Amino acid sequence: MKKYLLLSVAITLFILVNCRKESQRFVIVNNTDEEIIACHNGASFLKDSSCFMHPSLITDREYKEILRSARILPHSFKNIVVWGDYMSLVDTMYIGIFNRKDWDAMSFEEFKAKYPLKHEFKVTLEDMINCDWTLYYPLEKEEK
Repeated sequence: MKKYLLLSVAITLFILVNCRKESQRFVIVNNTDEEIIACHNGASFLKDSSCFMHPSLITDREYKEILRSARILPHSFKNIVVWGDYMSLVDTMYIGIFNRKDWDAMSFEEFKAKYPLKHEFKVTLEDMINCDWTLYYPLEKEEK
């Protein structure tokens, strides 16, 4: 009897591990010559500049984590998987794009005064499905 119980537990664990839901990819493509920082929020970065953290307000460890998770190198892309999962929880997500050099070079006061937001995407789940979960910065030019 114990063999069958152990076997059924093992089979259940195998099924749970191998049939878990995969996270949705969420790709941002940086088509510029600059490193960018991509941030998401439930509110508009344009309307509320306090949505973004300046390096002087965070620890070294937090700074490195933001670079690891949100920095996108020139002419490359980043798959930010957790954003795909986040999209299933909100109606609209805002994505703010900042140049890393502005983020690193400006003092907190200068950053707050100039607030160098380069672009803001406002997306819904339907938008992301329609664009195959990929956003391009800057926006691709429409063909005429």
